[in-house]
Amino acid sequence: MKINEIIAFADRLAPFESAEEWDNVGLLVGDPDAAVSRVLLALDITPAAVEEAREKNCELIVSHHPVIFSPLSALRPDSAEYLLAKYDIAALCLHTNLDRADQGVNTALAAALGLDDTVFFAEDFLLVGKPEAPCSAEEFASFIKERLHAPSVRFTQGRVSRVAVSSGGGGEGVALARKYGCDAFVTGELKHHQYLCAVQRGIAAFDAGHFSTENVVIAPLKELFEERFPEVEFIVGKASECPYRAV
Repeated sequence: MKINEIIAFADRLAPFESAEEWDNVGLLVGDPDAAVSRVLLALDITPAAVEEAREKNCELIVSHHPVIFSPLSALRPDSAEYLLAKYDIAALCLHTNLDRADQGVNTALAAALGLDDTVFFAEDFLLVGKPEAPCSAEEFASFIKERLHAPSVRFTQGRVSRVAVSSGGGGEGVALARKYGCDAFVTGELKHHQYLCAVQRGIAAFDAGHFSTENVVIAPLKELFEERFPEVEFIVGKASECPYRAV
């Protein structure tokens, strides 16, 4: 098996050309012609994730967040980028293209929240569906926290009967929730003015944390890769975890 075969499958699953212009996706580190027998999956390629990949003899890490995003002005020996090169581990990153994919992050988020009758508006990074039963915002916030294993969930008041989700830093989607007939909106980051927008529009908005709303894609992504490449071992990284706690 060569890494370029995994790249080709990833491109069919979440076409690289569908990523935002400002994004950086695809094989960011390594040789596409290198052999691969074991792959680590992680939301973020941190130094700890690279060390874990080395310890588990992985030749490739597949992540959601790009390990190289802004231009590098220096390369420190304790950085993830340096360690990838040092240990000859490749990095394949699927970011906004995976957010837009039919079997991507927003689909996984909706599934984790048990939404039915879903419709995906990929151009707006927004997926809409119905919860199992209408409920209060407080009830739904507790449900989100449990299903996503989130450290905390911040929310505005309201009723929940039709939900729009936009994973990670999708707070701008709160302004579109009403457009798609929703009274609730779930994302990973909301700014102060976006909370105000939700209140003014009568939207029950939920901020469940960037990590928690995106990490849900790792397990189903593993299944997709395993089905396509049974000869390769895919491992969910233990080093990739939510970087903060809440009290």
